[in-house]
Amino acid sequence: MSARNPGMKLDLEWVSKVRVNTQAVLKRAQHIQGRKLAKKQWQAAWLLKAVTCIDLTTLAGDDTPSNVHRLCLKAIQPVRYDLLKSMDMHDKGVTTAAVCVYPSRVADAVKSLKAANSSLPVASVATGFPAGQTPLKTRLEEVRMAVVDGATEIDIVINRTLALTGQWEAMYDEICQFREACGDAHMKTILAIGELGTFTNVYKASLVAMMAGSDFIKTSTGKEAVNATYPVAIVMVRAIRDYFLCTGHKVGFKPAGGIRTAKEALVWLTLMKEELGDDWLHPHLFRLGASSLLADIERQIYHYVTGQYAAFHELPMA
Repeated sequence: MSARNPGMKLDLEWVSKVRVNTQAVLKRAQHIQGRKLAKKQWQAAWLLKAVTCIDLTTLAGDDTPSNVHRLCLKAIQPVRYDLLKSMDMHDKGVTTAAVCVYPSRVADAVKSLKAANSSLPVASVATGFPAGQTPLKTRLEEVRMAVVDGATEIDIVINRTLALTGQWEAMYDEICQFREACGDAHMKTILAIGELGTFTNVYKASLVAMMAGSDFIKTSTGKEAVNATYPVAIVMVRAIRDYFLCTGHKVGFKPAGGIRTAKEALVWLTLMKEELGDDWLHPHLFRLGASSLLADIERQIYHYVTGQYAAFHELPMA
């Protein structure tokens, strides 16, 4: 991991001056989606890079120790060994970036990874995920408990009401408290962009979250009606770029929700490369929040290696 973002004093003047040109953002998003994507071995290499940036996630009401255990094994060996061997990548330590679970399942994930002798990080969604509507005291306690159980990354949700009503000081203060509760654990701040109304609001929320010391900003919980979209991502990554130019601190970006295909993963990597540069093409500054994306990437890699598509049962979950 690179040096963490220490945050800064809330600069309301900077926040109030923000104006986003919607048409320009939409045009740029269209341009990125229309780009020709890498083919053959270059595509396979990019797909493996995408795998190493995935936060492999399960956030279901019926999560159990056994499906969390399966998820952990898949995170450690995300692509079948024989496929990696034929690409000469079997000894390169290809794993996903982290495993992401509810706070009550952190201990299960830590135990499974430890038993497998893996140092893969466990991320946990805390702070009253996904709505963030529980009392602040409860949300802070949830962060602390997840950290005590072994989570080294915490995905928090902002209080959307504060962002929608322009209560930036209150939002900043809450996020600062979450950052303190995280201790050494890295904090990813979910903006729930589908519920913020405008691009300008998304940009402002991004800035405030970074000023409060977020290590990452993340698009969505995956539970809103609108999740990760390219236009919103452009707004957020430009806020990241402006914050970096102003402070010298690099903040990571995590799109999440609805990212299911290998092709989409390639578009996300292209977007990061073009907007923020190669430094942001690594798991310490870029994550893909996903649960079903890995299956499609593995399918495409299988096709690259064998020239045919795998039957569903040939690439099981674990």
